[in-house]
Amino acid sequence: MAHFYKYGKSKTLFQEDVTTPAKARKKQGVYPSVTTVLSVIKDPFLDGIYKPKKTTELAREYPNMDWRDVADLVYGLREHPTTGEQIPSSEFGTAVHKRIEDYVLFDLQYPFGTTNDEMDRSIWDDWAKPFVDWYKEHNVKPIAAEAVVACSKVKTAGSVDFIGRWSNGEGNYFLADYKCRSCKGGKPKFYDKDCYQLAIESSFLQQDKGISYLPECISVCIDTDTCKHHHKKWTKAQVQHGIKMAKLCSKLYWGTRMT
Repeated sequence: MAHFYKYGKSKTLFQEDVTTPAKARKKQGVYPSVTTVLSVIKDPFLDGIYKPKKTTELAREYPNMDWRDVADLVYGLREHPTTGEQIPSSEFGTAVHKRIEDYVLFDLQYPFGTTNDEMDRSIWDDWAKPFVDWYKEHNVKPIAAEAVVACSKVKTAGSVDFIGRWSNGEGNYFLADYKCRSCKGGKPKFYDKDCYQLAIESSFLQQDKGISYLPECISVCIDTDTCKHHHKKWTKAQVQHGIKMAKLCSKLYWGTRMT
């Protein structure tokens, strides 16, 4: 599903009621999200074979199901940690993201004298807590969770899962993005689009903060089967390439769907 934001110099807001380019065109200053513009990049196998095949199979299996629910099932099901019920992978990922956000916001609210160990336990802690433990072990200072960054030139906006600052050196900013994925054989899955998303958001953060460097980009693959976290720091060359690709995607999206 496409997502859109209302751009503002001081604050950019998510538009829950805008779900299509047609609706976005009716509102001034509404930009597509980073993930939305990146959707113009199609994978020959995933988009050309797997999705149509899986959608057809699910539609036949559940003839009375709404197409939106069928679309949610295309990416598979995950077992709920307490009920054992099979839920859409997107619902599983959203719950883990929200739990990590809860921890980060707690640390931002109580930076001194209180630890997030005093928070109530959650069924999602096994998947969420390793990231929190990681940034504490590395003495990372959390800056924001689910922070929206945008650019009026590129005409897109995105929500960053985590923004932190390293404790060593100059205390540089970095961005982290979490993906919940089933990792067969314990091998993490990282894709080019993961880098593109973080890269363009890093460039927006650089502009917002008025800093001379490009914040580092780290993708975190959370294995839904084992709860293990795998970190990948994208190289400077990969980030620069990612910025270029995201800008091209935005230009193409605007040229084909927003005019």
